[in-house]
Amino acid sequence: ESIPMKSLSCYNDYNSQVTCTWMEHSEAHALVGMILYQRNVFIEGNKEMFCKRQTENYSHETSDSYVHWVCHNTTDTFAIGVEDIYSFKPNKTLQAELNVDLFQNVQTLPPQNLSVNLMASGDFLLTWKAADGSQGLGNALEYEVTYKREWESWEKAASLLLSNTTSCHLHHKDLVPGSSYVARVRARPGQASGFSGQYSEWSTEASWETPEGGLQPRNLRCLFDGADHLTCSWEVKKAITTSVLFGLFFRVTPASAEEECSPVHEKALPHVPYVVQSCEIPVNSSSGQSQYHVSVRAKTEEKQIEAHKNIKVLPPANVSVTVTENQEYELRWTKYALRYSFIKQRYQVEYWKNNQYKKVSLESAR
Repeated sequence: ESIPMKSLSCYNDYNSQVTCTWMEHSEAHALVGMILYQRNVFIEGNKEMFCKRQTENYSHETSDSYVHWVCHNTTDTFAIGVEDIYSFKPNKTLQAELNVDLFQNVQTLPPQNLSVNLMASGDFLLTWKAADGSQGLGNALEYEVTYKREWESWEKAASLLLSNTTSCHLHHKDLVPGSSYVARVRARPGQASGFSGQYSEWSTEASWETPEGGLQPRNLRCLFDGADHLTCSWEVKKAITTSVLFGLFFRVTPASAEEECSPVHEKALPHVPYVVQSCEIPVNSSSGQSQYHVSVRAKTEEKQIEAHKNIKVLPPANVSVTVTENQEYELRWTKYALRYSFIKQRYQVEYWKNNQYKKVSLESAR
């Protein structure tokens, strides 16, 4: 019910005059004015009432938001059983018209009973049926199936267009192992059916899990920006990235030398134990080469250690203590024999009293 009709209140003096009050929103009044009409069995058609804007006896807040009106009509038709009917009409013609061809303006209800089943081959089969009431269109419908991993946005979902079927075969090689997927489907009249219209709303979603795929890098994909960079990304288990470094290697032609892409960037994935790594390969558009071979594999790390700067000799043997004539103590040992006699050895000697752990250190060289 509109604000004017909801606020309308009318009374009469049961002699010669009818009075009505009502209000309308200020913003609406600025765009279109409303006219109040009265009719009854004695008045032919609708009789416009004379209305005047009221500005008194209303709070400042109410007067700013609403326009208040008081309206009058003069009549002498008062009798028991006579009902007055009041109506509002805008002071402008407000209407729109359209001739509708039912078969060219079709929007069906969403497909129903979307489900996912694992096949013996390891692939997945999505099935659904046309909505109740839409079966009459039969093969006239075509479907769009979109699917993605649960944490991805629908804007990045894969999309398939299908006709004359209510099932979709998803090959396991097109799915990322060890992932949670979700799919949905919608329908519209096919272009060759003689019908036309727009897509239905999306069906309810169906979800499934793909089996784990081991430790191999997964979901390797590359996208060319159309100018000078080929960006490749892949996913690896987060737990092994602390021990294994992965690199992206590429060949511009089968005969060219393999090159390594650098640097490799890494970003954590939400809610899954994987990280996504990526690297940008520079592209020379003037070369005309459009077929790149890329591979991701564990890198072999090397560290150079100079042997002569990292010697740790075996401890001395045959350690003994003797008392000299002047009551001093002499400590003797057999040193470890190195291959090269010119290498000098330094010694550190520690001694302490029994059951006391404060040690005294001495150093000597031989």
